[in-house]
Amino acid sequence: MPFEQPTIRPPSEWRSGLIRVTRGCNWNRCRFCGIYPHLAEPGFSIRPLTDIFHDIDFLSLRRPETEAIFLGDADPLQAGPATLIAIANYLYKVFPLQRLTCYARASTLKKIGRATIAELAAAGLNRIHLGLESGNDEILRYQRKGQSAKMVREVAGWLREVGVELSVYVLLGLGGERLWQNHILATAELLNDITPEFIRLRRLWLFPPSFSGPGCPLLDEAASGRFMPQTAEGTVLELQLLLQNLKAEGSFLTCDHENNYIKIEGMLQADLKRMNDQVGAFLAQPTEVKEAHYLEIDARI
Repeated sequence: MPFEQPTIRPPSEWRSGLIRVTRGCNWNRCRFCGIYPHLAEPGFSIRPLTDIFHDIDFLSLRRPETEAIFLGDADPLQAGPATLIAIANYLYKVFPLQRLTCYARASTLKKIGRATIAELAAAGLNRIHLGLESGNDEILRYQRKGQSAKMVREVAGWLREVGVELSVYVLLGLGGERLWQNHILATAELLNDITPEFIRLRRLWLFPPSFSGPGCPLLDEAASGRFMPQTAEGTVLELQLLLQNLKAEGSFLTCDHENNYIKIEGMLQADLKRMNDQVGAFLAQPTEVKEAHYLEIDARI
C-alpha cells in the first residue's frame, strides 16, 4: 500500500510530518481557488482509517522523532470527530508530538459546534489553519467562499476558549480594483476582533490551466469584465492600508509565501512601525524600480 501525502500543505508546516486524512476539497466552489482540481484532485473522499494508520506507522519508522503533524487535505474535519480523535490518539501514542494541526473551513467548525471543537482540542488538535481571505461579506459572497465575517468571529472565539491556535490566511487583491479598500478595512476590523495567533498574507493569483487540470475559476470573471484584477502596485497599497488599520495585539503577521511582492513579518503591535516603514520605503522608490521588482516575483501555488 503506497504512502499518501496531502496535495497541499501550509509553508509553515514544511518540517511537519504529513498525514492524509481526506483527498481534495469538499467545497470546491471558491472562485479564487480551484487548486485541487488544478492539481488533478477534482473530487473529495475520506480515506479509510486503516489506511491512515498504515501511513502513520510508515512515517514512524522513518521519522520517529517527529514532533509536529499536519493532517490533510483541505478539510480533514469532514472525516468526523470520532475519526479525528482516533487519529490524534494514535499519533500521540506513536510520536513525541507537540503540535497537531490541519486546515479547516469556518463553515465546518460552525457545523460541528463548540462542544466537538473542545473534544478535538482535548484529543490534542492544537492549531487550525483557516482561510479567512476577507472580512467583507460582499466579497466573500461573490467569491463563493461559503462563510461570513460573523461566522469567523464565532468559531474563532470557540477555538480561543479551548486553547487551539488560529492561523488565518488573507488574500490581498481578492476585492479586485473596485472593492480593494472595502476588502482591506473589513479584513483589518475582523482581524482586530479575533486576534489570531498567526496572520499569513498571500496575493491573489489567477493561475492558467495546465496539463494537470483547469485554471483558476476567477479567470472567466476577469475575462468577462465582471472582476477587475488588482494591479501589482495596488496589492502593495493594500498591504500598507492593512498595516495602518491593524490594532490586534499579540498576532504574528507574516508574508510567508513566495508570491508576495514584499516579505515582511513581525509581532503586532511591537513590530508594526518597522513593517509600515518597510512598505513605505518600498513605495517611495522610483516607478521603474518597483515595476522591475514586480516582474521578478514569481506567481506560484
